[in-house]
Amino acid sequence: MSSELERRLEGLLAGAPEPDPGAGEKAQHRALRALQPAAPARRGFRTVVVAFAAVVALLAVAAGSLAAAGGIHVSFGAKARKQPSTRIPLSLPQGADGIAVVVDGRLSVVTRSGFRLQGLPVSAVTLSPHALYVAAGVGSSLVALRPDAHQAWSHPAGGRVDAIAWAPDGLRIAYLVHHEHDRFPWTVHVIWGNGTHDQVVGRSVNPVRPTWRADSLAVAYVGTDYRPTVYDLAQAAHHVIRMHKLFGGVARLAFAPTGDVLAVNTGRRTVLVGKSRKTVWRGSTDGIGWLDGRLAVAAATPGLPRHIYAFSTHGKILALVTADGRTARVLAGPAGRLRAVFAVPDEPVSAVEVG
Repeated sequence: MSSELERRLEGLLAGAPEPDPGAGEKAQHRALRALQPAAPARRGFRTVVVAFAAVVALLAVAAGSLAAAGGIHVSFGAKARKQPSTRIPLSLPQGADGIAVVVDGRLSVVTRSGFRLQGLPVSAVTLSPHALYVAAGVGSSLVALRPDAHQAWSHPAGGRVDAIAWAPDGLRIAYLVHHEHDRFPWTVHVIWGNGTHDQVVGRSVNPVRPTWRADSLAVAYVGTDYRPTVYDLAQAAHHVIRMHKLFGGVARLAFAPTGDVLAVNTGRRTVLVGKSRKTVWRGSTDGIGWLDGRLAVAAATPGLPRHIYAFSTHGKILALVTADGRTARVLAGPAGRLRAVFAVPDEPVSAVEVG
Protein backbone atom coordinates (compact mmCIF):
# COMPACT_ATOMS: atom_id res chain seq x y z
CA MET A 1 0.00 0.00 0.00
CA SER A 2 1.27 3.43 -0.87
CA SER A 3 1.77 5.46 2.32
CA GLU A 4 2.01 8.64 0.22
CA LEU A 5 -1.38 7.96 -1.38
CA GLU A 6 -2.92 7.16 2.00
CA ARG A 7 -1.48 10.37 3.47
CA ARG A 8 -2.92 12.47 0.64
CA LEU A 9 -6.33 10.85 0.91
CA GLU A 10 -6.42 11.29 4.67
CA GLY A 11 -5.39 14.90 4.23
CA LEU A 12 -8.29 15.47 1.87
CA LEU A 13 -10.84 13.82 4.11
CA ALA A 14 -9.53 15.60 7.19
CA GLY A 15 -10.67 18.85 5.63
CA ALA A 16 -14.03 17.52 4.48
CA PRO A 17 -17.05 19.69 5.25
CA GLU A 18 -19.88 18.60 7.51
CA PRO A 19 -22.55 16.62 5.62
CA ASP A 20 -25.34 18.73 4.16
CA PRO A 21 -28.68 18.66 6.00
CA GLY A 22 -31.72 16.87 4.66
CA ALA A 23 -31.17 14.14 2.11
CA GLY A 24 -27.40 14.21 2.41
CA GLU A 25 -27.49 13.82 6.19
CA LYS A 26 -29.95 10.95 5.99
CA ALA A 27 -27.82 9.20 3.39
CA GLN A 28 -24.74 9.47 5.57
CA HIS A 29 -26.64 8.23 8.60
CA ARG A 30 -27.84 5.15 6.75
CA ALA A 31 -24.36 4.48 5.47
CA LEU A 32 -22.71 4.75 8.88
CA ARG A 33 -25.40 2.66 10.55
CA ALA A 34 -24.76 -0.15 8.05
CA LEU A 35 -21.10 -0.50 9.07
CA GLN A 36 -20.12 -3.72 10.84
CA PRO A 37 -16.87 -4.40 12.72
CA ALA A 38 -15.10 -6.53 11.29
CA ALA A 39 1.10 -0.29 -10.76
CA PRO A 40 1.78 -2.98 -13.33
CA ALA A 41 4.90 -2.99 -15.50
CA ARG A 42 4.65 -1.61 -19.05
CA ARG A 43 4.55 -4.60 -21.34
CA GLY A 44 2.61 -3.52 -24.41
CA PHE A 45 -1.09 -3.63 -25.02
CA ARG A 46 -1.69 -7.22 -25.94
CA THR A 47 -5.24 -8.46 -25.50
CA VAL A 48 -6.33 -11.00 -22.93
CA VAL A 49 -9.43 -12.74 -24.22
CA VAL A 50 -11.35 -14.03 -21.22
CA ALA A 51 -14.03 -16.37 -22.56
CA PHE A 52 -16.40 -17.78 -19.94
CA ALA A 53 -18.65 -20.81 -20.33
CA ALA A 54 -21.22 -20.16 -17.65
CA VAL A 55 -23.26 -23.38 -17.72
CA VAL A 56 -20.66 -25.34 -15.79
CA ALA A 57 -19.94 -26.24 -12.20
CA LEU A 58 -18.05 -22.95 -11.63
CA LEU A 59 -15.55 -24.55 -9.30
CA ALA A 60 -12.86 -26.03 -11.55
CA VAL A 61 -11.03 -23.31 -13.45
CA ALA A 62 -8.31 -23.88 -16.03
CA ALA A 63 -6.08 -21.37 -17.78
CA GLY A 64 -3.87 -21.85 -20.83
CA SER A 65 -1.61 -19.63 -22.86
CA LEU A 66 -2.53 -18.49 -26.36
CA ALA A 67 0.98 -17.91 -27.60
CA ALA A 68 -0.06 -16.84 -31.06
CA ALA A 69 -2.45 -14.19 -29.71
CA GLY A 70 -0.19 -13.19 -26.84
CA GLY A 71 -3.07 -13.56 -24.39
CA ILE A 72 -4.72 -15.82 -21.87
CA HIS A 73 -7.83 -17.88 -22.45
CA VAL A 74 -9.69 -18.57 -19.23
CA SER A 75 -12.54 -21.05 -19.25
CA PHE A 76 -14.41 -23.23 -16.82
CA GLY A 77 -14.20 -26.99 -16.72
CA ALA A 78 -16.61 -29.57 -18.10
CA LYS A 79 -20.33 -29.38 -17.53
CA ALA A 80 -21.43 -30.97 -14.26
CA ARG A 81 -24.73 -31.93 -12.63
CA LYS A 82 -26.75 -28.96 -11.44
CA GLN A 83 -25.82 -28.10 -7.87
CA PRO A 84 -28.38 -27.03 -5.27
CA SER A 85 -28.60 -23.33 -4.53
CA THR A 86 -26.17 -22.21 -1.86
CA ARG A 87 -24.98 -19.15 0.06
CA ILE A 88 -21.36 -18.12 0.61
CA PRO A 89 -20.52 -15.02 2.69
CA LEU A 90 -18.45 -12.39 0.89
CA SER A 91 -14.72 -12.90 1.35
CA LEU A 92 -11.62 -11.13 0.09
CA PRO A 93 -10.15 -12.59 -3.12
CA GLN A 94 -6.51 -13.68 -3.13
CA GLY A 95 -4.27 -10.71 -3.87
CA ALA A 96 -7.01 -8.05 -3.69
CA ASP A 97 -7.24 -5.05 -1.36
CA GLY A 98 -11.03 -5.05 -1.42
CA ILE A 99 -14.18 -6.22 -3.15
CA ALA A 100 -17.64 -4.66 -3.45
CA VAL A 101 -20.78 -6.46 -4.62
CA VAL A 102 -24.30 -5.12 -5.20
CA VAL A 103 -27.05 -7.71 -4.66
CA ASP A 104 -30.63 -6.69 -5.41
CA GLY A 105 -29.68 -3.05 -4.84
CA ARG A 106 -27.84 -3.68 -1.54
CA LEU A 107 -24.11 -3.29 -1.07
CA SER A 108 -21.64 -5.67 0.56
CA VAL A 109 -17.97 -4.71 0.96
CA VAL A 110 -14.91 -6.42 2.42
CA THR A 111 -11.42 -4.87 2.45
CA ARG A 112 -7.99 -5.96 3.61
CA SER A 113 -8.05 -3.30 6.35
CA GLY A 114 -10.93 -5.12 8.05
CA PHE A 115 -13.72 -2.89 6.78
CA ARG A 116 -16.96 -4.82 6.32
CA LEU A 117 -20.31 -3.43 5.22
CA GLN A 118 -23.48 -5.31 4.41
CA GLY A 119 -26.99 -4.39 3.35
CA LEU A 120 -26.69 -0.69 2.48
CA PRO A 121 -29.18 0.27 -0.29
CA VAL A 122 -27.15 1.79 -3.14
CA SER A 123 -27.47 2.64 -6.80
CA ALA A 124 -23.72 2.51 -7.61
CA VAL A 125 -20.39 1.87 -5.90
CA THR A 126 -16.64 2.26 -6.36
CA LEU A 127 -13.51 1.62 -4.29
CA SER A 128 -10.71 4.13 -3.92
CA PRO A 129 -7.14 3.11 -4.81
CA HIS A 130 -6.01 0.33 -2.46
CA ALA A 131 -9.64 0.11 -1.25
CA LEU A 132 -8.93 2.69 1.47
CA TYR A 133 -12.39 4.22 1.05
CA VAL A 134 -15.77 3.40 -0.46
CA ALA A 135 -17.99 5.76 -2.46
CA ALA A 136 -21.62 4.88 -3.15
CA GLY A 137 -24.83 6.35 -4.48
CA VAL A 138 -27.27 6.42 -1.57
CA GLY A 139 -30.67 7.93 -2.28
CA SER A 140 -29.95 11.14 -4.17
CA SER A 141 -26.51 11.63 -2.64
CA LEU A 142 -22.92 10.59 -3.26
CA VAL A 143 -21.57 9.20 0.04
CA ALA A 144 -17.93 8.43 0.89
CA LEU A 145 -16.88 6.23 3.80
CA ARG A 146 -13.57 5.29 5.35
CA PRO A 147 -13.08 2.03 7.25
CA ASP A 148 -13.26 3.52 10.76
CA ALA A 149 -16.37 5.55 9.80
CA HIS A 150 -14.99 8.62 11.63
CA GLN A 151 -14.48 10.55 8.39
CA ALA A 152 -17.39 10.43 5.98
CA TRP A 153 -19.05 12.95 3.75
CA SER A 154 -22.28 13.18 1.83
CA HIS A 155 -22.84 15.35 -1.24
CA PRO A 156 -26.35 16.00 -2.60
CA ALA A 157 -26.28 14.86 -6.23
CA GLY A 158 -29.69 16.16 -7.28
CA GLY A 159 -30.69 12.73 -8.59
CA ARG A 160 -29.84 9.05 -8.53
CA VAL A 161 -26.12 8.28 -8.83
CA ASP A 162 -25.85 5.62 -11.54
CA ALA A 163 -22.07 5.16 -11.90
CA ILE A 164 -18.93 6.18 -9.99
CA ALA A 165 -15.20 6.03 -10.81
CA TRP A 166 -12.40 7.03 -8.42
CA ALA A 167 -9.30 8.53 -10.06
CA PRO A 168 -6.06 6.51 -9.84
CA ASP A 169 -4.40 9.18 -7.64
CA GLY A 170 -7.37 9.06 -5.26
CA LEU A 171 -7.92 12.82 -5.32
CA ARG A 172 -11.01 13.02 -7.55
CA ILE A 173 -14.19 11.10 -8.26
CA ALA A 174 -16.24 11.07 -11.45
CA TYR A 175 -19.89 10.13 -11.17
CA LEU A 176 -23.00 9.94 -13.32
CA VAL A 177 -26.30 11.45 -12.10
CA HIS A 178 -29.77 10.64 -13.42
CA HIS A 179 -32.26 13.52 -13.37
CA GLU A 180 -35.65 11.87 -13.62
CA HIS A 181 -37.67 14.55 -15.40
CA ASP A 182 -35.09 15.82 -17.88
CA ARG A 183 -35.29 14.99 -21.58
CA PHE A 184 -31.63 13.95 -21.61
CA PRO A 185 -31.42 12.84 -18.00
CA TRP A 186 -27.75 12.01 -17.33
CA THR A 187 -24.93 14.38 -16.39
CA VAL A 188 -21.34 13.54 -15.50
CA HIS A 189 -19.69 15.28 -12.53
CA VAL A 190 -16.18 15.48 -11.12
CA ILE A 191 -15.76 16.10 -7.40
CA TRP A 192 -12.74 16.22 -5.11
CA GLY A 193 -12.12 13.19 -2.91
CA ASN A 194 -13.22 15.15 0.17
CA GLY A 195 -16.65 15.98 -1.23
CA THR A 196 -15.91 19.57 -2.32
CA HIS A 197 -15.45 21.42 -5.64
CA ASP A 198 -18.17 19.53 -7.49
CA GLN A 199 -18.51 20.45 -11.16
CA VAL A 200 -20.53 19.23 -14.12
CA VAL A 201 -18.18 18.28 -16.97
CA GLY A 202 -20.72 16.75 -19.34
CA ARG A 203 -24.45 17.19 -19.94
CA SER A 204 -26.92 14.98 -21.80
CA VAL A 205 -24.57 11.99 -21.65
CA ASN A 206 -25.22 8.27 -21.90
CA PRO A 207 -25.36 5.93 -18.88
CA VAL A 208 -21.88 4.46 -19.33
CA ARG A 209 -19.47 4.43 -16.41
CA PRO A 210 -16.72 7.07 -16.76
CA THR A 211 -13.07 6.01 -16.80
CA TRP A 212 -9.94 7.92 -15.70
CA ARG A 213 -6.71 8.28 -17.62
CA ALA A 214 -3.67 6.91 -15.80
CA ASP A 215 -2.40 10.38 -14.84
CA SER A 216 -5.81 11.29 -13.30
CA LEU A 217 -5.91 14.47 -15.40
CA ALA A 218 -8.56 13.35 -17.87
CA VAL A 219 -11.82 11.42 -17.67
CA ALA A 220 -13.70 9.76 -20.52
CA TYR A 221 -17.46 9.37 -20.81
CA VAL A 222 -20.01 8.73 -23.57
CA GLY A 223 -21.91 11.66 -25.04
CA THR A 224 -25.52 11.77 -26.24
CA ASP A 225 -24.43 10.73 -29.73
CA TYR A 226 -22.80 7.59 -28.26
CA ARG A 227 -19.34 8.95 -29.03
CA PRO A 228 -16.57 8.76 -26.44
CA THR A 229 -15.60 12.15 -25.04
CA VAL A 230 -12.42 12.87 -23.08
CA TYR A 231 -12.49 15.83 -20.70
CA ASP A 232 -9.03 17.26 -19.95
CA LEU A 233 -9.07 18.77 -16.45
CA ALA A 234 -5.87 20.79 -16.91
CA GLN A 235 -7.14 22.49 -20.06
CA ALA A 236 -10.86 22.35 -19.23
CA ALA A 237 -11.39 21.06 -22.77
CA HIS A 238 -13.46 18.29 -24.34
CA HIS A 239 -12.20 16.00 -27.10
CA VAL A 240 -14.76 13.92 -28.98
CA ILE A 241 -13.49 10.63 -30.41
CA ARG A 242 -15.05 9.94 -33.79
CA MET A 243 -16.22 6.36 -34.23
CA HIS A 244 -17.46 4.69 -37.40
CA LYS A 245 -21.26 4.39 -37.35
CA LEU A 246 -21.03 0.73 -38.30
CA PHE A 247 -19.38 0.04 -34.94
CA GLY A 248 -22.63 0.82 -33.11
CA GLY A 249 -23.11 2.75 -29.89
CA VAL A 250 -20.40 2.71 -27.22
CA ALA A 251 -21.28 0.44 -24.30
CA ARG A 252 -18.05 0.50 -22.25
CA LEU A 253 -14.86 2.52 -21.84
CA ALA A 254 -11.60 1.66 -20.08
CA PHE A 255 -8.38 3.68 -20.01
CA ALA A 256 -5.15 1.69 -19.86
CA PRO A 257 -3.37 1.59 -16.47
CA THR A 258 -0.41 3.42 -18.04
CA GLY A 259 -0.25 5.89 -20.90
CA ASP A 260 -3.34 7.27 -22.63
CA VAL A 261 -4.70 4.36 -24.66
CA LEU A 262 -8.49 4.08 -24.36
CA ALA A 263 -10.38 0.83 -24.92
CA VAL A 264 -13.74 1.50 -26.56
CA ASN A 265 -16.28 -1.32 -26.58
CA THR A 266 -19.33 -1.19 -28.88
CA GLY A 267 -21.99 -3.73 -29.62
CA ARG A 268 -19.87 -5.29 -32.36
CA ARG A 269 -16.21 -4.83 -31.50
CA THR A 270 -13.59 -3.50 -29.10
CA VAL A 271 -11.12 -0.91 -30.35
CA LEU A 272 -7.95 0.51 -28.79
CA VAL A 273 -7.75 4.26 -29.42
CA GLY A 274 -4.41 6.05 -29.03
CA LYS A 275 -1.99 7.45 -31.56
CA SER A 276 -3.55 4.88 -33.89
CA ARG A 277 -6.59 2.64 -33.74
CA LYS A 278 -6.67 -1.12 -33.59
CA THR A 279 -9.61 -3.49 -33.44
CA VAL A 280 -8.68 -6.17 -30.92
CA TRP A 281 -11.97 -8.04 -30.59
CA ARG A 282 -14.96 -8.63 -32.85
CA GLY A 283 -18.25 -9.79 -31.44
CA SER A 284 -20.39 -9.16 -28.38
CA THR A 285 -18.83 -8.92 -24.93
CA ASP A 286 -19.94 -8.98 -21.31
CA GLY A 287 -17.23 -6.62 -20.08
CA ILE A 288 -13.79 -5.12 -20.64
CA GLY A 289 -10.95 -4.15 -18.32
CA TRP A 290 -7.17 -4.19 -17.99
CA LEU A 291 -5.60 -7.30 -16.50
CA ASP A 292 -1.89 -7.21 -15.63
CA GLY A 293 -1.37 -4.35 -18.09
CA ARG A 294 -3.22 -5.98 -21.00
CA LEU A 295 -6.75 -5.49 -22.23
CA ALA A 296 -9.17 -8.14 -20.97
CA VAL A 297 -12.35 -8.90 -22.87
CA ALA A 298 -15.04 -11.03 -21.23
CA ALA A 299 -16.84 -12.81 -24.04
CA ALA A 300 -19.63 -15.34 -24.00
CA THR A 301 -18.79 -18.75 -25.43
CA PRO A 302 -20.74 -19.33 -28.69
CA GLY A 303 -23.70 -21.67 -28.35
CA LEU A 304 -24.00 -21.40 -24.57
CA PRO A 305 -27.05 -19.63 -23.14
CA ARG A 306 -25.59 -18.14 -19.96
CA HIS A 307 -23.46 -15.03 -19.68
CA ILE A 308 -21.58 -12.81 -17.25
CA TYR A 309 -23.74 -10.32 -15.39
CA ALA A 310 -20.88 -8.16 -14.12
CA PHE A 311 -17.13 -8.06 -14.72
CA SER A 312 -14.26 -6.21 -13.06
CA THR A 313 -10.47 -6.18 -13.24
CA HIS A 314 -7.77 -4.50 -11.17
CA GLY A 315 -4.04 -5.11 -11.50
CA LYS A 316 -3.71 -8.89 -11.72
CA ILE A 317 -7.12 -9.60 -10.16
CA LEU A 318 -10.37 -10.22 -11.98
CA ALA A 319 -13.90 -10.80 -10.75
CA LEU A 320 -17.09 -11.85 -12.49
CA VAL A 321 -20.70 -12.63 -11.67
CA THR A 322 -22.51 -15.57 -13.22
CA ALA A 323 -25.56 -17.68 -12.44
CA ASP A 324 -26.91 -21.16 -13.13
CA GLY A 325 -30.61 -20.47 -12.62
CA ARG A 326 -30.52 -21.29 -8.91
CA THR A 327 -27.48 -19.49 -7.51
CA ALA A 328 -25.63 -16.31 -8.44
CA ARG A 329 -21.89 -16.52 -7.78
CA VAL A 330 -18.98 -14.13 -7.70
CA LEU A 331 -15.70 -15.69 -8.81
CA ALA A 332 -12.56 -13.68 -8.18
CA GLY A 333 -8.78 -13.90 -7.94
CA PRO A 334 -5.80 -14.03 -10.29
CA ALA A 335 -6.50 -15.48 -13.73
CA GLY A 336 -6.32 -19.25 -13.54
CA ARG A 337 -6.91 -19.26 -9.78
CA LEU A 338 -10.47 -17.99 -9.53
CA ARG A 339 -12.56 -19.15 -6.61
CA ALA A 340 -16.09 -18.50 -5.38
CA VAL A 341 -15.93 -15.58 -2.92
CA PHE A 342 -19.67 -14.95 -2.73
CA ALA A 343 -22.89 -16.78 -3.57
CA VAL A 344 -26.58 -16.07 -3.03
CA PRO A 345 -29.62 -18.09 -4.12
CA ASP A 346 -32.13 -16.57 -6.55
CA GLU A 347 -30.98 -12.95 -6.12
CA PRO A 348 -29.68 -10.65 -8.88
CA VAL A 349 -26.03 -9.60 -8.45
CA SER A 350 -25.86 -6.47 -10.58
CA ALA A 351 -22.34 -5.16 -9.89
CA VAL A 352 -18.92 -6.28 -8.71
CA GLU A 353 -15.69 -4.33 -8.24
CA VAL A 354 -12.26 -5.43 -7.08
CA GLY A 355 -9.53 -3.09 -5.90
